[in-house]
Amino acid sequence: MSDKIVLVTGATGRIGRVVVSDLLQRGYHVRAVTSKSPPSEGVQRLEWRQADLARNDDLLPLVDGCDAVIHLAAEIGRKSRMRVLNEDATERLAKAAQDAGVGAFCYTSSVSVYGSGRSIEISEWSPVLSIDEDNASEYWALDYVREYGRTKLAGERAISRVADQMRCIIFRPAVVVDLDQIIGIRDWSLVKRMLASHRHAHHIYVWDVSDALIWAVEQALAGRGKPGDVEIFNLAEDDRPQPRHIDFMRKAFRASGDPHYRVVSAPSAVDWLHDFLRFRTLPLRNPLWRMRFSSRRLRDAGYRLKFGMAQAEELALSRLADQAKAGAQTKAVPQNNTV
Repeated sequence: MSDKIVLVTGATGRIGRVVVSDLLQRGYHVRAVTSKSPPSEGVQRLEWRQADLARNDDLLPLVDGCDAVIHLAAEIGRKSRMRVLNEDATERLAKAAQDAGVGAFCYTSSVSVYGSGRSIEISEWSPVLSIDEDNASEYWALDYVREYGRTKLAGERAISRVADQMRCIIFRPAVVVDLDQIIGIRDWSLVKRMLASHRHAHHIYVWDVSDALIWAVEQALAGRGKPGDVEIFNLAEDDRPQPRHIDFMRKAFRASGDPHYRVVSAPSAVDWLHDFLRFRTLPLRNPLWRMRFSSRRLRDAGYRLKFGMAQAEELALSRLADQAKAGAQTKAVPQNNTV
């Protein structure tokens, strides 16, 4: 049983819920932070704190007594809040953590910081977006997505400005998915399923993300690196076999018989044309689905994925098969037509 206290921001989010559960299973004490009303049920070794990090409040009481911070909270959709939460709050939280003597600070950024790369192969040393200006030619994406990438990168830079005593780790995850999201491709519109089916999914399983974050915290608390170090890692599984949406859709159709998984895959040239018409630009860059995010640096540091997308997809396929079986049994039950 660990006596370490880990503060987790964004604790009610999709990743945060898994990280909190994972830490508790490993015996950690967790101080879970959410801007929403926290759950009322009592769980041993779990303390809830409600706080809006975007407000200019003193964050020292939030981190006081903690050994490590896993900072997940971020604004994804509202441009007006992205700078204040993704950059400013990250800097204030890192400064408070350092002042409180926290030993490890782990921050989840995003591969969106690379924008649309000029190269297909992307490492931690690849060019990133401009922070201070929105240059549409750098990223084939909607304006709020470009702002998200720029402000997450600004959060990284903020941590580097602050850190001189804490060991800091920054992860740039690819597309984080749970089982519902893996299965949920069937809920896409028919046009999206046809256009996107050929794409490399860039999926990384949420439980692998949690495992990597906790691994990094444990490494830092054990003394890996120098105080004040800021290490950056891509977190992806882009070198796995059968990484395209259509690869999973074919397996899902065999497992479930659901016709939503059976589509005619449009050629990649059609997808290119769709993006050109959508964004009215044709920069000499690669859209996300052509890029490949390398995790070599993380592997060289000694980390290996605990689960992997192959296992995650097997779990999703098993769930689909069970749903199909339950549906067939429901249809087979005789109906009582007596009046």
